[in-house]
Amino acid sequence: FATPPEGYAPIILGDALPMDTDFAAPATDGFAIPPSDDPFVGTIDETPADAPIVLGAAPVETGQIEDVDEVEESDLQSGPSPMQQWNEEWQNLLVERKDAENAKKAELIAAAEESMKNFQDQRESKRESKLSKNRSDEQEKLEAIEADLENDNSWQRVCKMVELSHESGEDSVDVKRMRDVMILLKNEPSRASVLA
Repeated sequence: FATPPEGYAPIILGDALPMDTDFAAPATDGFAIPPSDDPFVGTIDETPADAPIVLGAAPVETGQIEDVDEVEESDLQSGPSPMQQWNEEWQNLLVERKDAENAKKAELIAAAEESMKNFQDQRESKRESKLSKNRSDEQEKLEAIEADLENDNSWQRVCKMVELSHESGEDSVDVKRMRDVMILLKNEPSRASVLA
């Protein structure tokens, strides 16, 4: 390993080889001898140049600053670039599309609200008509029950409970005579009182 440098000395890797070596010359084995002066490899002790790298001719320093004619803004900004024009047109198109979308959305929302209002009105009117019909039907039924209770002819109540319009089929029992008797007793209360 290298010994630590003292102060700002550069680090040298490895030990420095003494110039006087007692080694034998290498045997010739068919390889060329490496060049002793390689122009592309520098030594570690060389310090880099402090001058900056300048491409082209070095500037002449006269101490004066060159006067530059002021360039008018109109020369620089003669018009927007094609990209700026396209971006501006695109933004305008997007704004137009957004406005059209918002208008269509507002129109659809208004139509939906109108449709919902109509639906609710129709539903409410149907509900009210059904409620009034149910109330009237219930009232009629209650009046019929009260009328039956006040009626002295019990056979009339019996005939309301029995289905008299029943048609007898081929295989069914004939109940025509029983129906005729019930109808007769309902229509002639004097006979009903004799049976009671």
